[in-house]
Amino acid sequence: MAFKAIKDYIIVQEGSFGLSFIASGTINGGQLVKMAGPMQVVKTDDRDGNTVGVAAYYVTKGEAVTVYGPGNIVRLHTASGVSCGADIFAGDDGGTDDSTTYGGEFPSIGVALEAAISGSYRALLK
Repeated sequence: MAFKAIKDYIIVQEGSFGLSFIASGTINGGQLVKMAGPMQVVKTDDRDGNTVGVAAYYVTKGEAVTVYGPGNIVRLHTASGVSCGADIFAGDDGGTDDSTTYGGEFPSIGVALEAAISGSYRALLK
């Protein structure tokens, strides 16, 4: 019986990891996504509790996209601002809002690692 090296069975990546899905519509890098079908994702369209992660890059319908999920530090976008250390939630158009806006309505998707009035910021997904 032959044995294979561990590297043949376990993918090791330093820092963060992503999973591959098929886009069910146009998705921009940094937008939050949710499941749209078997191994298919679409950007979140409102304050959604079904977020699975954040898209790594721009894709159109039918293209493969890498999605970063819980445990990853990612760059997200906000239109309404976030505070450093705040729980963050899925917002409109694949963006995010902090707990002062939508706290308790849906599960938190992560924690803001820096403050942002609008635009991008870093967050730890959970």
